[in-house]
Amino acid sequence: MHLWRSVSDVPLASDPSARFVLWIIGTMVFLSVLVLAVALVLDSAIEEWRLSHSVRLTIEVPADQVADDGVARAVTRLQELPGVVAVAPLGDERIAALLAPWIGDDLNLSLLPLPALIDVEIVAPGALDPAAAERLLEPDLPGIRVDDGRRWLEPVRATAGALQLIAAVILILIGLASVATVIFMTRTGLAMHHNTIAVMHQVGARDSYVARLFQNQALLLAVVGGAPGLGLAALCLMIVRSLAVRLDAPLLPQVALGASDWFALMAVPLVAAMIAMITARVTVQLTLVRMP
Repeated sequence: MHLWRSVSDVPLASDPSARFVLWIIGTMVFLSVLVLAVALVLDSAIEEWRLSHSVRLTIEVPADQVADDGVARAVTRLQELPGVVAVAPLGDERIAALLAPWIGDDLNLSLLPLPALIDVEIVAPGALDPAAAERLLEPDLPGIRVDDGRRWLEPVRATAGALQLIAAVILILIGLASVATVIFMTRTGLAMHHNTIAVMHQVGARDSYVARLFQNQALLLAVVGGAPGLGLAALCLMIVRSLAVRLDAPLLPQVALGASDWFALMAVPLVAAMIAMITARVTVQLTLVRMP
């Protein structure tokens, strides 16, 4: 109740800038939640990709070696290597499923000079060096390739890192814009209520009391504006998630926001409220110090 009584001592709610700031803060929270969600999803996707490929290798047996029992010989040699947990050749159905998004479902693999693929699971990341394994297998199986996914994963990670950096810059810009908006609102309120504040000083009100009035007003506006912004952003994220589930993209991991991610998103309006409150208080204190 003290918060509401403090705000009512000066009619700050009647300021024309208050409604403007309300919409601005709501929009800033909405955009911040969406940008932060994108950054969190990118981080989760990269981590899932890294974990899924850190303990798995893909062996490509050349097509000319397949007919000569190359797959069986490769499986035997791979099982003898230290650090190998499981070795499983990919069947035609699995290979057809991998190629279907690009070539179509009506595939006759016998007409295509495709290499045979072998999935290898290792005991821990780095337990089997791809280059060393390739050198060991090369004498018996010329042209064999050992792929740990690093060649395509590193560019993806670099791109995701750049996108996360862009997201961080956008969040910083949104924060600076929010600070500038609160400063504008606070200075406008100080100018409009200059005479009222002067009378309050004459009857003994201190600068800290006036600063508390404006900080409470900024806090209320941030809470009232931030809550709908968070709700609308959450609705948009759930809609995007429902559409992403239907997306047939085998190379993309199915990444969802976890509990910790949602807590981080829900903290955005709280952080916005704290920034607004502190900005308003500091602005009032710095302005009143220069007032006669």
